[in-house]
Order: sequence, then structure tokens, then C-alpha cells
Amino acid sequence: MNLKKIIVAFFFAVSYNFSFGHEITSPQSTIDSAKIYYDLIAEENYQAYSRPNVIGMIAGGSLTVVGGALVGFGLYAILYNSNDPYENVAGNVLGSLSLLISIPFLGVGIPVLSYNTYKYIVHKGHANKRDEYQAALDRYKLRKRGGASSALQLMIFPELNFIEKRGGVNAVVRF
Repeated sequence: MNLKKIIVAFFFAVSYNFSFGHEITSPQSTIDSAKIYYDLIAEENYQAYSRPNVIGMIAGGSLTVVGGALVGFGLYAILYNSNDPYENVAGNVLGSLSLLISIPFLGVGIPVLSYNTYKYIVHKGHANKRDEYQAALDRYKLRKRGGASSALQLMIFPELNFIEKRGGVNAVVRF
């Protein structure tokens, strides 16, 4: 029974190689990784556009600052006591009005500022990822070209080992 399974597996592998093997091993089917890198860089570049978020952060921050200033003025006007009772009434009215006016400024400014700050951080992450892909593409092109064959390449990188609670620096030398 085992021999039957082996023979079936052998013929399956041979028939698969005759059917699709030429696509895997032929030189026309080689995949250039540069195209993959270009696609990844283009996708990350599209998602890294953060100018609207910067404008939104400025607008939301401005509204929040105006609303905070109105709250501060309103609290000062309400809590300030003078000897003149008419001045106290006017301060209370102006303070209450100032606090009332600050609600829309803060109600719009804080969410706009929060959302755009979050989106800016997300877009900045995509920009960092794009830069990493670009650096990887540059390294790939250098390797593909063969680099400077007579050059000595030295790579130094840190090592952190959390299991054994130690760290250090590793160096790799390529000729």
C-alpha cells in the first residue's frame, strides 16, 4: 500500500513539473524585486500624504486656544470680586457669556485637533515605512549590481537580549 502512495506522489510531482515547472524555472519567469519595492514605495507614498492633517491640526489648535482663552476670561470674570455690586453683576454676565461662547470653540476644536493629530501620526508612520523601503531598494540595487567588489563593508548594529538581560554591539564584515 505504501508503494502505491509513493508511485502516485512521484507521478503527481512529475506531471506538475511538466505542467507548471517551466514557469518556475524558466528565465522569463524570474521576478525582479525592484518592481515589488517600487510598488510598495508607491503605496506607502500615497498613504504618507499628511498636509491636510497639518492644516487640520492648525485649525483645531487655533479653535482650542480661542476656546481655552474664553474659558479663562469667563472664570476670571466670574471669580473676580470687587466692591462695586454693579461691576460684580457685569462680571458675572460677561463671564457666563464668555463660558457659553467657548463651548462651540472647544466642542469643535478638540475633536478636530485630536483626529488630525492621530491621522498625522499614522501618515508619518507610512512615510517612515516608505523611507525604509527606499533604503532596502537601494541596498537591493547595490547587491544586484554586485557592489564595489574590492570594497570592504562594515555593518555595526546593537543587540538587546531580554531573556538573558544583556546587550552589546555586533559587527558584520563583508568583502
